[in-house]
Amino acid sequence: MERFALAAAVVLGFALTAALCSLFVPLRRVLERREQQQQPVQSEQPRPAPLRAPLWGGLCAAAGTVTAVGVGWLAACVGQPELLGSEGRLMTRLLTALAGSLAFGAVGLAEDLARMRSPAALGLRRDVRLLLEALAAAFVLLLLRAAGCLPRGLGVPGAGYVLLGSAVPFLWTVLMVALAECARIAERDEGAVCGAAFVAMLALMMVEAGLGVSGLAVLPAALAGALVALLLWAFPPARLGVGCCGSLLAAGAIGCIPLSLDMTSLTVPLALPFWAAGGLLAAQLLCAKRTGKPLRCWVKMSPETVFLCSFALSAVGYVLALALLRWC
Repeated sequence: MERFALAAAVVLGFALTAALCSLFVPLRRVLERREQQQQPVQSEQPRPAPLRAPLWGGLCAAAGTVTAVGVGWLAACVGQPELLGSEGRLMTRLLTALAGSLAFGAVGLAEDLARMRSPAALGLRRDVRLLLEALAAAFVLLLLRAAGCLPRGLGVPGAGYVLLGSAVPFLWTVLMVALAECARIAERDEGAVCGAAFVAMLALMMVEAGLGVSGLAVLPAALAGALVALLLWAFPPARLGVGCCGSLLAAGAIGCIPLSLDMTSLTVPLALPFWAAGGLLAAQLLCAKRTGKPLRCWVKMSPETVFLCSFALSAVGYVLALALLRWC
């Protein structure tokens, strides 16, 4: 029954997301055509860029994931009714991870809406965005603390489980906000975000199944199916954007699922492509500040090459995550 629940989550997440994306792509074309018709034929002002709908892909993935998780968890509980009253608070952990992922996705949605208000909009102010991401992380930590599931330490290779005391909430908040910012940077190459998050969800699904908590694996299974469907439209050249909504939804899942399992150390290897994107931009900013020259892109690669590199980093992170479980 557990395998059926996981299969149902994957298939339903894929089917619902694909169906929603197939509806939004024609709608995007209609809106673009209408915008072009409303512009004057001859105008001294330059024509605005074609209408983009960056948030639609993320919304499709979120809707498909939530529905698939509900059906998958229901199927798991039918086969194992003891999941509802488990001593490990499995249902609480699952709902917390799902709520945290959606909270970060909501921050991304606000960012996308701010971008769409005007062609020149750059999104939310940095301080506002960081505050919202910190509040989303605090929301997850409060839910885990109220349920008695808040991690007290961190698994360190060679040292085992190291207790961190009162620094735990601060460290987890910083880690999740940094992960969200790196995912926002990687969102420029939207296919890369889907591919990297898909590999991370496969790893988390295998980890939870190996730990004997297959009921919790319905969340990464559903999101994996949704990401595969979204990748059909987001792979370069993208017909439907993932946007910050989809990127932060994936980043929230990579951060919140290990946090709910008390395995936060897995977040570092599983998000390796995101850390690489954030680190590259930070290095460029530091170099530009020291030299006084304008910021430039060091490496010019095609979107397909970026996707392949990101997928390779995801595979490396997958191997490192499995090795980390053995070392800790």
